[in-house]
Order: sequence, then structure tokens, then C-alpha cells
Amino acid sequence: MLLRGLAFILAIPATLLPHRLWRRLPSWLPVGAAGFLAGILTLLAGMAVGIPGFLAHAGANVSMANQGVLDAAMRDPTIGYDRGMVSGFGALSIFTFLLLTPLGWLTLYLVGSGGVRAGAAWFDDPIGDPILTGIDHVVWRRRDRYAARHAQQTRAALEGPETPDRVVSSATAGIPGCDMVIVTARRKPGWERGVVMYTDDACYRIGDPVERTIAGNLRTLYPLTEHTDLEAIRKSVNYQLPGRRE
Repeated sequence: MLLRGLAFILAIPATLLPHRLWRRLPSWLPVGAAGFLAGILTLLAGMAVGIPGFLAHAGANVSMANQGVLDAAMRDPTIGYDRGMVSGFGALSIFTFLLLTPLGWLTLYLVGSGGVRAGAAWFDDPIGDPILTGIDHVVWRRRDRYAARHAQQTRAALEGPETPDRVVSSATAGIPGCDMVIVTARRKPGWERGVVMYTDDACYRIGDPVERTIAGNLRTLYPLTEHTDLEAIRKSVNYQLPGRRE
């Protein structure tokens, strides 16, 4: 029981991590169960920071307004004490505190993010700290783009210069059970197993693509079988077969 309670306490700060990372945490850490309480505690922390900060800010505003009214009354006694101006300064203090002071910004963030996290956890859709989640999203998006670009450059180097497609027989390609094979220097977008290919002469169904190194360059081989059955066509492509078959 004690260990379970300690694990729950340790899980509370762990809920600040982006939700994507929660699955990497130890299984004994009940991060999902601690999400709601963690959000409530963050909200309460915002109130603990904001309430005394607002009272101090409002007191300073009212004091400044009072001093201004008294200075004006000293210069012109006919003006008198303008209580409405002082009340107005006091009423505006909540906005100036939240929007114009660092402590107010911190209060807004803690209360807002804590409320959102608690609500998301309550509806079984927990999230981590918004700022950490945003940073994580930017970093991983850039990393994914770099990895994709690196993979594309590596594949382009393996494939070498682009060359025209070739059509070879099943025996030449070493792929039994098909009528012909298209050898390409580049992968064809949308050419997947089961896709139907329309040509000028016939209709074919694409088999499992095969990648092989031929003459030192990476090539993609697409086996084709003439489409003569009544199987439904869910996806198709149009293609002009090269004139010569090897």
C-alpha cells in the first residue's frame, strides 16, 4: 500500500511530460490515474500564486489612484475626493494584473493549463503540459522531416540516375506466378499489391513489389498478372507499357 502511494506521488510530476512519452515510463507508475489530480494541483498552485499577487497589485493600484485624487484635491479643493476614479482603478486591477504582469501571466498559465489537463483526464483523454507538449511536437516534427529527407537522399544514391522503365519476363526477373515484371529505377506512388493497372492492351493486377540491386543500383520490380477474374477493382492506375520486352 505504501509503495503504491509513493508510486502515485511520483506519477504526479510525470504527468507534465507530453502524453506521447507516457507509454515509455515504467508500468508501475500510474501516470494515467494521476492526471486528474495533477491538473487540479496545478490549478490550485496558480490560485496560490495569483491571489496574493493580485491583492498586492490591486492594493498598489488603489494606493496610486488615491494619491492621484488627493494630489488633485490639494491643487483644487473644489474638485473634492473622486471615489469613482478610485473604484475604477480597483476594478481594472484584475485585468492589468493578468495581462500586464509576469506574475499574472504565470497565474493564467497555471490555472488555464491545470484546468484543461484536469478536464482532459476526467474525460479519459489526458494531455501533458502544453508548453512541453508544444516543444516536443516541434522537435519531433523537425526530426521526422530530417529523417525522411535523409532516407530519400540515401535511397536516391542507391538508385543512381533515373532510367526508363523496362518490362521483363517472369523467368528473367525470377518471380514466378506472374505474366511480366516492370523494372523501375524509382518507386511508383500508388503502386501497391492488388492495385489494377490499365494499359492500352490489357488490364493487370500488381503483385507484391520486390526491391533488388541490379548492376550496382537499387531497382523496384512490380510483378503483373493479367486481370481476368471478376474481383472488384478498388484502386487503379493508368500506365503505358514500354514497347520492348526482355
